[in-house]
Amino acid sequence: MARTRQTLEKKKQEESQQSRSPILGFFFLAGIIGVIALAVYFFVIDNPQPLPELNADFDIEAVVDNSVAYESVGRDHIADDVAREYNSNPPTSGAHNPRWVRPNGTYTSQFSDTLLIHNLEHGHVWLSYRDEGDEDAVAILRAIQEKYSDRVIVTYRPENDTRIAVAAWTRLLTLEGLDSDQIEAFIVRYSDQAPESILEG
Repeated sequence: MARTRQTLEKKKQEESQQSRSPILGFFFLAGIIGVIALAVYFFVIDNPQPLPELNADFDIEAVVDNSVAYESVGRDHIADDVAREYNSNPPTSGAHNPRWVRPNGTYTSQFSDTLLIHNLEHGHVWLSYRDEGDEDAVAILRAIQEKYSDRVIVTYRPENDTRIAVAAWTRLLTLEGLDSDQIEAFIVRYSDQAPESILEG
């Protein structure tokens, strides 16, 4: 009888160990994935490649203003599914979403124009690039964004007519080359020149 009891207890212990084994394996695997994720964040995302240096001798007075002025087509708040028309590509004014893109930064994803127009209404400058995978454009735009981080946002926008578009409220600069002086001069001239100030956001 005692031997039978010992055999049953031993069998229960073995079954208990077997049932715990997959659970322990799961937690072990989850731990490994967590460590890898942290490594990717700290060594890839948090420590990106060095950015290109901007022109240290940048002089706004020496840069010709090649931007184009557009009349405002309004600033009403609308839902994204409401029809609307703009007078520039990308738009520089017009009906837009009540929400906007925050925080400012460099995004390799695309956002609805109606969100970014709201950024422009608050005095931000929107830098967008046309070609997906254009690493040179992303690098120089990101360097500029970090220099003017309180007023510049960068996004991917494949509908652009040119490689780079630089938009402010009712103002647009289009570029095929990566002319950082032109972009910086535009930011200095036209940021915070909108119905609502950056400081009010």
